[in-house]
Amino acid sequence: MNHATTARPGLAPTVPLLGSQGWINPPASEESGLVALLRQWLRRATTRSTITELDDRMLRDIGLTRHDVMVESRKHFWQA
Repeated sequence: MNHATTARPGLAPTVPLLGSQGWINPPASEESGLVALLRQWLRRATTRSTITELDDRMLRDIGLTRHDVMVESRKHFWQA
């Protein structure tokens, strides 16, 4: 799976990478309905929070700019 991890000891959340066609999403799970939707919303909120904590070097490593992070972090959890 295309993910980058942060370097915080003990806490290594994954951050989906930005591909040429947008965010690369993990494969769909076997869950359906409301549970899958809630997990997706939680993943978005967590990812958006996590990328704001990355330094410029880490952002460069995963191909993001500070502007990309600002735009993404201002989205609501339900927005793709």
